[in-house]
Amino acid sequence: MTELAVLGRAAHASRTAAAVLRWAGACVAGFAALLALSVALAGFERNGAVEAAETSASAYLDFDLAVLRALADRSLAGQDGLTAVWARRPDWQIAAKPSNRAQLAPLRDAWTAVVSEKSRFRTAARGTADALPFLLGGLALALLAAAVAGAWSKNARVALVLAIAFAAPLWLMLDPGAFYDRTRSLGTGLAAALFVAAFAAALPGAAFRALFARRQQIAPARLAAIDAVQWLIPAIPALATAALFVCAKADQDPAARGAASGFGGLIRAAMAEASAGDRLASCALLAGGLALLSFLGHRFVVEARAALGAGR
Repeated sequence: MTELAVLGRAAHASRTAAAVLRWAGACVAGFAALLALSVALAGFERNGAVEAAETSASAYLDFDLAVLRALADRSLAGQDGLTAVWARRPDWQIAAKPSNRAQLAPLRDAWTAVVSEKSRFRTAARGTADALPFLLGGLALALLAAAVAGAWSKNARVALVLAIAFAAPLWLMLDPGAFYDRTRSLGTGLAAALFVAAFAAALPGAAFRALFARRQQIAPARLAAIDAVQWLIPAIPALATAALFVCAKADQDPAARGAASGFGGLIRAAMAEASAGDRLASCALLAGGLALLSFLGHRFVVEARAALGAGR
């Protein structure tokens, strides 16, 4: 019996290690895709035509004044040289506007722009990395709440206390200052993770589903956590948006304006760009970071289900 227990623990450890490795591989693939998107956007040079050098109008006026001054001092009779000089006067024409036709930039130039210190890719990647702990923390809190609720679902008094505790984070959604007050943020601690977990009622929804399921299985905590995965998967894009919002609020906090370099900085850059193409590039990278967060969050709950021993 002891050997079977040791074998079971070893199998569980191997499942957990494999899930961690698969999720790490998903992180590498996701950030590589974000890098490829950045290179593609940097390679698409929106102002491809080179502006032609224009001759200043003062150069034409100086030439005309010099000739007229000479004509005023001397008579035109027999002065064929002056008429010949006047004949060589260049025509003053307004240069045509440079073409805005887009063209592809060289790959080397695009790569140099992407890996530079203040490139959009670095801003988007840093913002994604900053928002990822809040997303994973919110998902982990929801899974933990479902497991705790499943373990204590048979005790009515404890179930009532747990129901109140799991519904408490929803009060964060009722505070308008968390959304509209630009001088405050949700912080970078447990309060921010609770905000993400409570968004779209992910934490209380998963917990209540486990709390009132009335299961009769042998291991209700583990099974409740596995069942919560199916509840959380459709809510992952909303939770990823909440994690992005938390980081953007932290970046927009005036107290942290000097150190802002994540999604908040990317949003400000998109709003401050002069050309529409640059604004679209910043928005595309912002959408790419959000898609990457959703992908990694989805892989996290799927690998958590696999680590808990659920079949695919």
